[in-house]
Amino acid sequence: MATAAESSPNRPDPFEGMDIADTGFLMDVEGRSCCPSCGKSRKFFCYTCYVPVGEIVARVPRLRLPVQIDVIKHRNEIDGKSTAVHAAILAPDDVKIYTYPNIPDYREEEGVVLIFPTPTALTVASLFSGETYQMKENYGLPKGYHMGTLLRYRLNDIVDTHLPVPEVDGSTGTNFPVKRAVFIDSTWSQCRGIYKDERLSCLRTVVIQNRISQFWRHQRNSPRWFLATVEAIHQFVLEVHIAAWGLDSRYRGLDHIHLKMDQIPKERIIHPSEANPDDVKPYNGQYDNILFFFRHMYNLIHKHYDHEMLKAYKRPLY
Repeated sequence: MATAAESSPNRPDPFEGMDIADTGFLMDVEGRSCCPSCGKSRKFFCYTCYVPVGEIVARVPRLRLPVQIDVIKHRNEIDGKSTAVHAAILAPDDVKIYTYPNIPDYREEEGVVLIFPTPTALTVASLFSGETYQMKENYGLPKGYHMGTLLRYRLNDIVDTHLPVPEVDGSTGTNFPVKRAVFIDSTWSQCRGIYKDERLSCLRTVVIQNRISQFWRHQRNSPRWFLATVEAIHQFVLEVHIAAWGLDSRYRGLDHIHLKMDQIPKERIIHPSEANPDDVKPYNGQYDNILFFFRHMYNLIHKHYDHEMLKAYKRPLY
């Protein structure tokens, strides 16, 4: 499991309990190396070719995800600052990054969802259970508020009623309700503009559960559960795995991100004695390494800056 972050002993390590490979060796990397693809000088990885560089190549983890992930990046987003790059490097077989407007046309592809808040958006759990819910009129907000305000409220505060429908079997490869998830990597104002593209607006939308972001960059007028893109990808695949195959009761990676065991339906928590060896194993950190570079950057930032002085961590929780 992950070791303690380089930080104050009085502040909990937000990655404690996650199964993230040791990142300590990254602190010892000196100088820069040439990217084997484009030849440009890079520190740990090439953020345009999505490959690790230099002496760390053999030590960078590589993982597979339960679904394909596409990231749609606004052309004004700076490649070197996007955490989506981390996911493309660590899960190269499953993560692709596109720069808008050069994106796939998803209108004829089945099993594609867009991670984006809309009045008809489903939770990941409802994709698998078949249960849907109805948003309150105008998200329960005063007249004049726009859709972007949704992200400032907890999901439970804007849900009106639950609408049960026939159950979907997500425990097997057949009828798996999602094959590809699309994320938009941009500011909120840019994000809404991209969403209007009919190649995306036609997709079923999904929202992920709230969790506390550990991103070190401040976002004005946003709560702490505005996630960095790689955090959102981790949250989504974690929820998919739990919905499809359950959560190992021994996993403790949720404890410091405000996702507690009591928020997981009891029937989805699998004790070791209950696990069937022939089934896919319940979630016990299988995708946590998607946060490998993110955790290193978090540790690096906190090596040089006081956590309590960083504006990003002073944002309201809700």
